Amino acid sequence: MHRCWLSQLAQQQTGLALDIGAGSGRDARFLATQGFAVTAVEPADLLREQAIAYWQQLPAPRPDIQWLADQLPDLSKVRALGKVFDLVLLSAVWMHLTSAERNHALPVLSNLLAPGALLVMTLRHGDFADGRRSYPVSADEILSLISRHQLSLSPTLATGLEPDALGRSDVLWQTVVLKKG
Repeated sequence: MHRCWLSQLAQQQTGLALDIGAGSGRDARFLATQGFAVTAVEPADLLREQAIAYWQQLPAPRPDIQWLADQLPDLSKVRALGKVFDLVLLSAVWMHLTSAERNHALPVLSNLLAPGALLVMTLRHGDFADGRRSYPVSADEILSLISRHQLSLSPTLATGLEPDALGRSDVLWQTVVLKKG
């Protein structure tokens, strides 16, 4: 799912990672096994509870993950922690925010990043058949917003549209990796 930016992860020192929209916890667990202390944010109670239950069943020592019920655009509980992160991951999240929410979320995200930290966003293009709300997204929209927030495109990392790993013909993906300047 994230092979296009994992080489950048190798260049990033381990530290604190924030997985926003953590869902099942797959990415949070992976980041924790790479040495990151992870804060996993999931607003959907059922998903978060299932992720925590799975994590609790892992053999000791479990990956270092703190679970929070919070959401964009405010991330008030995350901000209350008073931490800055070396890596922030938004995988399949951005398209659930309206344009106004995205404008509000980007400075919040920027303020949560340590200098030199990465903000990785995977953008899902395509509608949801299960009723979840989504809005059109693009790397161009993100790039037009970032200069005001001390963010820049990480060298050569805004991918083109890529096919869906699950084979859905009506879904395409795009990855944007930003760096805090």
